[in-house]
Amino acid sequence: MHPQKRWYQSLAARYGVVMIIFVAAGSLLLLTWLRYQQQEEARRVFITLAKNDVDFVRRMNLPRSAKLATDLRQLLRMDIHFRNQAGQSEPDLQSAESETLGTQKTSLEVIQLPTGRQALILRLDDQYDMIFIRETPEMTLSLWHPKTRYALLAFWLFSAIFAWIFGQQVVRPAGRLTRGLTGFFSDPERQLPETRRSDEFGELARAMTQARDDLSSERVRREQSERLALLGRVATGLAHEIKNPLASIQLHAQLMESVDLDTESKSSLGHLLAEVLVIEGLVNQWLYLARPASPKKQPLDVSELLKETLQMLQPQAHHAGVTLTLSAAAGSQIMGDRLRLKQVFRNVILNGLQAMPQGGILGITLQAETSHLTVTFRDQGPGFSKAALDHSAELFFSEKEGGMGVGLNVAREIISAHDGIIVCKNHPESGAIVEITLPMINS
Repeated sequence: MHPQKRWYQSLAARYGVVMIIFVAAGSLLLLTWLRYQQQEEARRVFITLAKNDVDFVRRMNLPRSAKLATDLRQLLRMDIHFRNQAGQSEPDLQSAESETLGTQKTSLEVIQLPTGRQALILRLDDQYDMIFIRETPEMTLSLWHPKTRYALLAFWLFSAIFAWIFGQQVVRPAGRLTRGLTGFFSDPERQLPETRRSDEFGELARAMTQARDDLSSERVRREQSERLALLGRVATGLAHEIKNPLASIQLHAQLMESVDLDTESKSSLGHLLAEVLVIEGLVNQWLYLARPASPKKQPLDVSELLKETLQMLQPQAHHAGVTLTLSAAAGSQIMGDRLRLKQVFRNVILNGLQAMPQGGILGITLQAETSHLTVTFRDQGPGFSKAALDHSAELFFSEKEGGMGVGLNVAREIISAHDGIIVCKNHPESGAIVEITLPMINS
């Protein structure tokens, strides 16, 4: 169980704090930039005013005197001095300012004086320079100033749009993805809405869904392996316990076949031997499931193998009221394990018999192609249900009363070991169909 998060631990809260810091820092930087622009504007006005005044004096050819400087001072509200080539100024400069300006030449650069004022030196003519000195203007920014107000409003609007877009594209899907993970790995049917996205969040959601599915499959496989391990130990022990008395029963029953018996006794003895073979097949099936072994392949005629299997199961078919039919082409040779393939055919036929409790016909067809042959089993029962078709390959799945869901799984394993395939389906008219395809011996 995860500890409860505090408000400041959520992504949205941290994102909100970051955006507040961003807006505050951006606003300060914007005000600093506006202040710099205000200073530059004041500097441009100072230079423009001084240049216009120099041009006026030059065009009007006014006397370079202290009186003119005084008149201009009252008009322009700044100190004006005329400096000749010898460095003498009319009127005189303050001593502190004179020391600073004495070595300065004409330029368009504003000079900061020790007295806190600003000066500008411009060339008037070949004999005189004009010196303009003003008080350093105070740089004040007001939120009510149009430029300041509009700049801040534009920046805040941009920040709000950016925050909304980033929140919608990053913070919100990240939050949904985080909330959706609660219980996600324990519910195989649950889907994350982000899987429909085409960006990195979609890739992450799909990867997590795939990881969940892989973990679920691995969990199922592990549980199945554990059950198989337990089943193997139980089956091995039971098989050894059953085989000895079963062999004794089979031996004594075969000895009784040489004795003259009446018809009823011979029939009962035949049923006894058939049931012994059934039990022997079950024991071999469980032993194969517990300890799968590679098939001992040899040349086999599948048609002959089918005939042997039908003969063995004839008593059970007669008892169930089922007619077994075989249509097989001769010369169907394969490389296979006789006991294992007979076990497969027996399992499929028994399933067909159990599917027809009221009797019917179980037809078996063997067709040989160039490189493979196909054995088709068709009964007249109700056919496979949808669940049976979906889970036919799963171990321990069975819809039959008392069924353990082992026979068809073992059959698949054996056919796969023979490089073949087994397919279960329903006939369009009625009944179930099981098709087994095996590779033939190359001639």
